[in-house]
Amino acid sequence: MDGFGLIFFALAVGLVCAIIFAVYICSSYKKKLKAPIYPLEHYATLHLTGREDRFLHRHVSRVRVSSSNNKR
Repeated sequence: MDGFGLIFFALAVGLVCAIIFAVYICSSYKKKLKAPIYPLEHYATLHLTGREDRFLHRHVSRVRVSSSNNKR
């Protein structure tokens, strides 16, 4: 096998290994994205009772929207 053939063979083997590794990583991430089947409505409750607005800064933006009618 000459030098060019050896380089081509090494690149081909490296490319195949990289493709196999990428497919494995993608499939493992997709497997983790599936949510488990768990009936949250049956076992968990959430009651929000308090309501409070907090402004952190003094800057308040106002935008005047003109109506499509010319009447005011």
